[in-house]
Amino acid sequence: MSEEHNRRRWLVPLLFLMVLAALWPLRHELTAEAIARRSPRQTVLAAAFLLGLYVLKSLTMCVPMSALTAAGGMLFSLPAALAVNLCGAAAAQTAPFLLGRRRRQDLDTLRRKHPKAAELCRLEPGERWTSVFLLRLGGASPGDLVSLLLGAAGVPYGTYLSAGVLGAAPRVAAATVLGAALWSPGSPRFWLSLGVGGVLTVLSAAIWYLRRKTPTSS
Repeated sequence: MSEEHNRRRWLVPLLFLMVLAALWPLRHELTAEAIARRSPRQTVLAAAFLLGLYVLKSLTMCVPMSALTAAGGMLFSLPAALAVNLCGAAAAQTAPFLLGRRRRQDLDTLRRKHPKAAELCRLEPGERWTSVFLLRLGGASPGDLVSLLLGAAGVPYGTYLSAGVLGAAPRVAAATVLGAALWSPGSPRFWLSLGVGGVLTVLSAAIWYLRRKTPTSS
């Protein structure tokens, strides 16, 4: 039983390294324009293709999230692009979270290897939803590592996903709009999209700081 467990324990990292090695030479080609150009023309197939890349991104870190959301903005009309990109964000948050769930017994090891990220993920049961929301609103990086640690820490999936997708929604919307404006980087919409991301990061960091500084009532 122990030997079987050890085999399974090393299977996922091995597959991860194999996929990473295969994709690494192509990393410079994984731009929004290249993704949109290589996407199927049929709408349903294009959405499935993009969602698959979101999952791949969450497991390999080779595909930039901004490139995927921008590609969504280039491939679909704005409402459809927002729907596909929000589903993609949910998929990208889910895959490493479930991987972390399988590694709950390794939580102490993960915390020793990533102490700064682990400190962000030390959440009391009563503050989990708000904390996950703020982490996603602020674009906590590396996001996939945060997802892994939250999964290993035992945060309930419903709490994690609802807070994570809602927190990511403003940033996803801004990047989706940016995707449609990529060909005119000096346009007001371009700067507005970039500005929204900066404001969200500052706002969530300020709220997080104030919550940590405010003593809880006994």
